[in-house]
Amino acid sequence: MTDLEEFDNSKDIETRKVQKLGSSSLFITLPKKWINKWNIKPGDKILIEISDDGSLKLLAEKIKLLSNRKTIKIDIDAIKQPIPSMVLCLYSLGYDEIVFESKKQIVQKEIEDLISTTKQMVGAEVTEASENRVKLECLLDAEKVGLESLLRRILNIISKKVDGIISYLSGEQPKDSELTQQEDLRRVYLMLLRHVIGSKYEVSSNLNKNFLVVMNAVILLNISRLIDRIDSTIKTAKLNEDTPILKEILQKINDLLDEVIMSILFPSMKRVTNGLNLINQINSLLDSFNDKSSIVYTSVVDIISNLQLALENSSCTLFLEDMPWIERNFNVVK
Repeated sequence: MTDLEEFDNSKDIETRKVQKLGSSSLFITLPKKWINKWNIKPGDKILIEISDDGSLKLLAEKIKLLSNRKTIKIDIDAIKQPIPSMVLCLYSLGYDEIVFESKKQIVQKEIEDLISTTKQMVGAEVTEASENRVKLECLLDAEKVGLESLLRRILNIISKKVDGIISYLSGEQPKDSELTQQEDLRRVYLMLLRHVIGSKYEVSSNLNKNFLVVMNAVILLNISRLIDRIDSTIKTAKLNEDTPILKEILQKINDLLDEVIMSILFPSMKRVTNGLNLINQINSLLDSFNDKSSIVYTSVVDIISNLQLALENSSCTLFLEDMPWIERNFNVVK
């Protein structure tokens, strides 16, 4: 028996002829046996893995998700930690089914706190709760929500907070509840962590970029808290001669937030340069601020410091792309 015959006998091999569609597209049909076995329907997504040896591996997305369903069982008697404090970490790590078990009766207050905590986690639901066992399932695949969509949502929530302060300084009443905005921000942040950290697909090529995305997401949460501090301060203090300067600074902060988010999604030297220019403009406005001992002033300084760090992180993505002005050489000289 030849090597080729042995190979043919070890696997179900079929031959397909490459066909032409239109003026330039090439295609092959899928094997009927494979379609029937995995119940493939029109509209289903097929994952295509490209190997360096010239082979292609096709995998139905729904089968990939099923085979990669992540489950975990926790003995809460041994770990001795509150259930709600653990479930946020496990959700972020990408677990689809989380079971907590105890030989003792689980305190009802812990179950109630867990149900309350799940409101922060998109797609999470307590599906079983008994005296000794609680099961939580995540019914939403976070990877189906694009990273760009999640980052844009974070940007929109924080920008609305800034717009709310500008509206208040202009004598208008903000529309959205601050509490609702903060809850939405928390949900999107946790979903982003689940998307990046708990990914079920191969992400080695995006690992560096995803690391930078998480770093910036943490920075944006901190910026959101600083914006809330400014908001609460101006509503309890009298407006002074710094109000026009503060309004102009806040408008530029919103522009800077946009450059930080967009430059990590779509690496661009122009966006990074725009961001650096905005930082210089804001610092110039801060120089003319009268009350430099106020909470508002120190909070703005902290926001700009955080945004500068976030912009530096975003600028790193420029060197992850194949730019025409980059020449890479990973050869080791011995």
